[in-house]
Amino acid sequence: MKTQLIALLTSLILFAANASADIVVTFSDGSTSGTEFFATTGETVTMFVSVEETFPNSEMTDNFLIGFGLRADYAAVSGAAATIINNSVDAAFDTTTDASFTGSQLNLAGIDIDFASNGFPQGPTILLGEFDLLLSSPGTTHFNFGDYDSALDDFVTSSSEKLDGIIFSNGRTFDFSITAVPEPSAISLLTTFGMVALARRRKKSA
Repeated sequence: MKTQLIALLTSLILFAANASADIVVTFSDGSTSGTEFFATTGETVTMFVSVEETFPNSEMTDNFLIGFGLRADYAAVSGAAATIINNSVDAAFDTTTDASFTGSQLNLAGIDIDFASNGFPQGPTILLGEFDLLLSSPGTTHFNFGDYDSALDDFVTSSSEKLDGIIFSNGRTFDFSITAVPEPSAISLLTTFGMVALARRRKKSA
């Protein structure tokens, strides 16, 4: 009875671990990772895009990623939208199949053909590419990353394992927002103007 109970508990633990395994797209501004980023108005920010697998999924760690594809729609949700001024696929993927961008769409796709000289994109976290954002005016820009081509498995490993079904399961997308805030000096100036206006208003009331 005790042996059976231990076996059942072990099975449940393994099932729970497998159920939690996932492969996700992540974002970083070089100092922090997450889904919400802030920068000063007028600043250019480099955003890094990676793919990450969670234990016990080890397909990217055991093998290596030979291809990927992402497409993002983006727009301002308040104020002015950030402007993409540069977009590149990581050097490990020596054949860039798409690294284009417009005022509302960003494409990031590549294949690692000459891995003997460019290295192996391998590990639990793999850098896919990066792009530069110019935050010329205050505002928040929202990015929505999804499947580059729903008819094609873009994320494929050296063992011919297709990962799109895991990454984009049930039409899943990966989002992040970046907000341009006024410079501290500008905020101080606005505060000063506000205090002066308030003082004048009180004086008139008196």
